[in-house]
Amino acid sequence: MKLTKRSDGRWCKTKTINGERIFFYSTEPTERKAIKDIENQMVEYNGKIQRGKLFKDVATEWEREHYEKIAHQTMARYKRLCAMAVEHFGNSYIKSINTEDIASYLDELVYRKYSSKTIKDEMSVLKMIFKYAMVKRYISSNPTLYITPPDGVPKVERNSLTDEEIKCVEANINKDFGLLVYFLLYSGLRKGEALALKYGDIDFDNNIIHVTKAVEFIGNVPHIKSPKTVSGKRNVPLVDKLKEKLPHGNSDDIIFSNEGQLIHRSYFEKHWDKYRVQTGLNITAHQLRHTFATLLFEWDIDEKDSQEILGHSDISTTRNIYTHIRQSRMTATLNKINQKLSESCQNS
Repeated sequence: MKLTKRSDGRWCKTKTINGERIFFYSTEPTERKAIKDIENQMVEYNGKIQRGKLFKDVATEWEREHYEKIAHQTMARYKRLCAMAVEHFGNSYIKSINTEDIASYLDELVYRKYSSKTIKDEMSVLKMIFKYAMVKRYISSNPTLYITPPDGVPKVERNSLTDEEIKCVEANINKDFGLLVYFLLYSGLRKGEALALKYGDIDFDNNIIHVTKAVEFIGNVPHIKSPKTVSGKRNVPLVDKLKEKLPHGNSDDIIFSNEGQLIHRSYFEKHWDKYRVQTGLNITAHQLRHTFATLLFEWDIDEKDSQEILGHSDISTTRNIYTHIRQSRMTATLNKINQKLSESCQNS
């Protein structure tokens, strides 16, 4: 092994490995000892090449490259999912992780009672990380290709508001946040869409709510963003029941605000909880939107029209809601029939 001695006193040896020129240095006092030192360095380096990168290092690279291209809320969700994967696989070399390892990890999530959605989302993140590793040639095969995520704990469905709960919303419109709850119930807007509305977005003459933006919380701070999809930017009918309750204001003023400013996350959560305590209604903003979708179904509004009003990018989302409502109604109808039959048998 031929070495050169640098002006700073170090011994140096260069070697081309996988097309890349690598420099090895030694501070040993003699050439003989430097040769031995650099030989050991080369063996260690070749071992690292064979083992490849740790999963946690690849995941960090993927995050750094991927998060620049996605919305903040999506990034926050991916960060949580990626952290779960790193906790499990972090110190494993990505080359050594096989299909059985991933399947075993997903089964562990089932055992730990994660929801089906979380497990499915975790699998999606793993697929993206391993696809990135393939592109970077850190691995030669992708162990996630043929894995179907197992079912976890079923998602708890929040039902639509009952008639009594709807009446309670109507009776408490003057409570703190009462108008916002009432607005969400009779517009079907997403929470962020409602919080971004200005009076200029309400066309009282033509009975239209112009949805062109939404509030997104980054940490505690609200930011205005464009709709997630093209269908999110839409016109929503302003029903008379809502029109008669909405005040008028300057076109540039925010309708639901904190002293004229966009509402922060902590402010929203504090006042929403206060409303629930005062009214006894344990409801969510999404539940109000789902209730509006249920009302559209009960009013025989066509699926395609409902899709446009609700801002669903895919008609299947609207159809899934309608199917769920039909199934719920069928169950209720069956229970009524069984009850009537039981009463009939008892009276005969």
